[in-house]
Amino acid sequence: MITGIYQKKTVPFLGIGVLCLVGLMGAVSVPARAQNHPMHKAKDTQTIKAADIVRDSSDLPPSIGDRAPAVVKVTLTSMELVGALDPASGTTYRYWTFDGKVPGPFIRVRQGDTVEVTLVNPKDSTMVHSLDFHAALGPGGGAAISQVPPGQSKTFSFQVNTPGLFVYHCGSPMIAQHIANGMYGLILVEPPGGLKHVDHEYYVMQGEIYTTAPKGKSGLQQFSVENLMQENAQYYVFNGAVDAVAKEYPLHAKEGETVRIFFGNAGPNATASEHMVGEIFTKDYMFGSLTSPPLTGIQTTTVPPGDAAILELKASMPGQFTLMDHAISRMEKGDIAILQVSGPENTALMHTGPATPATGEREISGVTPADVDEIDHIKVSTAGLAVPETAMNMAGMMDMPSAASAPPPFSLKSVGGLFGCLVEEDDGKTMLKLWRSQKVYRLEAQPFLFSQNAGRFVHITGHFGSVLTVEDPHVPSYVVDTVDAIEPNCSTRITVADLEKALAPPEAPVGGVVIMGSSSFVPATITINAGEQVVWKNPSGYYHNVVDDPARALNRVDVSFPSGTAAFGSSLLQPGTSFYHVFDKPGTYHYVCTIHETAGMKGTVIVRPGPLLASSKK
Repeated sequence: MITGIYQKKTVPFLGIGVLCLVGLMGAVSVPARAQNHPMHKAKDTQTIKAADIVRDSSDLPPSIGDRAPAVVKVTLTSMELVGALDPASGTTYRYWTFDGKVPGPFIRVRQGDTVEVTLVNPKDSTMVHSLDFHAALGPGGGAAISQVPPGQSKTFSFQVNTPGLFVYHCGSPMIAQHIANGMYGLILVEPPGGLKHVDHEYYVMQGEIYTTAPKGKSGLQQFSVENLMQENAQYYVFNGAVDAVAKEYPLHAKEGETVRIFFGNAGPNATASEHMVGEIFTKDYMFGSLTSPPLTGIQTTTVPPGDAAILELKASMPGQFTLMDHAISRMEKGDIAILQVSGPENTALMHTGPATPATGEREISGVTPADVDEIDHIKVSTAGLAVPETAMNMAGMMDMPSAASAPPPFSLKSVGGLFGCLVEEDDGKTMLKLWRSQKVYRLEAQPFLFSQNAGRFVHITGHFGSVLTVEDPHVPSYVVDTVDAIEPNCSTRITVADLEKALAPPEAPVGGVVIMGSSSFVPATITINAGEQVVWKNPSGYYHNVVDDPARALNRVDVSFPSGTAAFGSSLLQPGTSFYHVFDKPGTYHYVCTIHETAGMKGTVIVRPGPLLASSKK
């Protein structure tokens, strides 16, 4: 007689005080992951603290090896508790779980075993719970004989005769609600002799969470039966929460190692289309079947709700690889996991720049002649675009001290973007004349960013028109349509010291910091004192901006500012950059990211009366 779950990681019952589904919950211990999150007050002022409900992706038993059939004893405890759903937004949710984690324990048995399952439902639970094993043959997969009221427990047994990876979940009405709230897991039935050895095994399950408020709302969120029935999930998550397998428990491997992912789709509604960006699954045991040969060389696999897949790959090169549902908008709702691969660079598989043909190797086109002609038509020369890190003379544009007499200059590479002169032509187009370049470019995209700066020397960041490759990857350029070179002639005379001063953040005290997510400002509302600045940081992989200007917003009603103040806004902010603004006057400022405004990326700054500073810098 043995146990089928990893005893070292088994979570004991904690005796959590759960009163009723819509009532109050007693405080639970706060995990390290949730200690910095906002605490939420219940109606009786009792503090609800968020537990860490995330299942470690490496928390699974080892292979069963070559053992004889046995009786495998499994005890699961239903636990209803408030957990951290979205740490970055301070969002919590009332989960229903097996053993306090989502998903429930990974159960590992072999073909021919008898599984003895005991389900414990504590007396302070609010619901009847049960177990439906897809690997079991019998009424309801065991659900018909395992309905357990609060304060009771039940035991039942079943024999596993079919090898494969199977889902288990609560089978109590409404079943979809129990699944959506976190009551699911996987059971692996290995064939005699077990599975072939790999270097790493991981346990990942996709789930859906249905709340009354949209994703990004802070505080304790309520379950929405309406959204569940309409199959309108506000969150798609791996292992129970946003960033659970991206930041808290990412997958790890070294270059050349083999990885096996036991993947399950709890649903309850949506089909998953799992894809590893930058990798190819070497084996895909579709639908969790171990009696059929695996597919090989798979880019994306389909996993219906209530089903599973065993996915294998070999870590080919170092880097960060994203596992996601290729119903790709679900990434914005939390559906993302990370495989971190360490090791030496493998430039044979991928590298920047053109390929180097081997001796005697021909170069041929992979597209049609019509496409080649179009590419040649729009191709832009990149000569002279790199901004040097040494002191730079700009003959005919400005006075600058020479490298010999000037102190070591600050690095313009670290700033990013382009430096040049913007001149408005007779036809109304804005021309960019790049610093240290013989080329002049016509800027067709987003002219509102340039018209107010025509004739001035400017620092330009962001995404404008077609992508233009440059020699220095730290200085991306996005411009279109070359024209004949014109001698730059900016009206503003500037020095390196002027540039450094212009790019420096304001000296005003920082009242708050706003983080730009993929499609949200966090926090969405911030309160500061007059005279303080807000810093917007963009650590995401997306371009964003900060706009409080009705002329630039897609919907004028989304932005507003107090009477007597002026509109403000940034250019497009590359990943890793920041924007600063000092708020001198009290009032409420509503702003947006115009790129993701329709996705709900809106924010508010509330400025209270306080010491005023005279200047505001952007």
